[in-house]
Amino acid sequence: MRAFTLFQATLALQHEVVAADRTHATRTSLFLRAIDGDAEGWSECPAAHGVGVDATADDVVAGLEVLLADDTWERRSTAGPRGPAAPVAITAARGLLDAAVLDLGLRYEQLSLAQAIGITRASVGFAGVVGIEAPRRAADRALELVALGVSRVRVKVSPREGTGALAAVLDAVTVPVVADANGSFEPVDDQRRLDELLSLPLAWLEQPFAPSRLEHTAALAAATPVPIGLDESAATLEAIEEAGRRSAARYVCVKPSRFGIRGAIEACRESVRWGMRPYVGGYFEAGLGRAVLGAIAAAHDDLDGDVVAPCTYLTSDPCALAGPVHGRQPLHVTPGCGPIPDVTGMRVLLELIAPEPSGRPS
Repeated sequence: MRAFTLFQATLALQHEVVAADRTHATRTSLFLRAIDGDAEGWSECPAAHGVGVDATADDVVAGLEVLLADDTWERRSTAGPRGPAAPVAITAARGLLDAAVLDLGLRYEQLSLAQAIGITRASVGFAGVVGIEAPRRAADRALELVALGVSRVRVKVSPREGTGALAAVLDAVTVPVVADANGSFEPVDDQRRLDELLSLPLAWLEQPFAPSRLEHTAALAAATPVPIGLDESAATLEAIEEAGRRSAARYVCVKPSRFGIRGAIEACRESVRWGMRPYVGGYFEAGLGRAVLGAIAAAHDDLDGDVVAPCTYLTSDPCALAGPVHGRQPLHVTPGCGPIPDVTGMRVLLELIAPEPSGRPS
């Protein structure tokens, strides 16, 4: 018999990160435990707050219910019934299930995720993020990140604010600086503010317009010397292909929370195939999720990603992933995808029992 339990954790950030669409002061992460006999496996999925391209906690629960019902698995749920699951819910739930079963198998085989995908290096570089803040505070935060060892700083901006902070960060640091708009600009109404951004020496401008405005993003990419990056517009392999066909971007943020582990590796390859440079994007995960991001980033020796340990941005990491050393993030090297979380105080969202064929964990 294989049993699954879904836990929900609320994680507090050390520094509030203000973006164009929301303020990140706390984050919600979901942890799925798979037990098969004496073996166990774990996975983590950060949950979105509100409507968007990423799955909420309710989405993931709904997706798990649909997947398990399709497999005729018996279930015991502490949550009430949900409506039909959206595609994003199914994708997130499948990624969570696949990762937990993969972790279970890796622990059985005494392999780390990095070893399983052929990584030989011991560490990776990492980038950092600064929210929309007063210019002096933004510059100070960027300098703290550079002292920590970041190779790139991403600064949140919106049509209303953030340009002053961005300029202050550019003056304060020597590492490349990215402006991240989170799709907040309107192609015509915000042109003047957009021009102000594009006059700055940016490494690239990330997600200037909403995902539904890809044609405008492609037009901007053709019209400005500042490279364009995508995040929310790169939520599926099909979306990455479309962006490549339109020459809409030079950089792509690949978030494993959207694709799953195997899907994220494929998304990085797909980006490269279309002439775009991928980096692994984070969502303020706990240590298990960040360990996975680090292994995926190490498989693509190009741009440093959001892979630094949560001890640098969370008040407490339930997984206790080791932090950076001399400007590098060590990869998780013990068996499994990452460190097992301490679920003390976490909320149980779902409990499932599924009959499985006898034999070793898959």
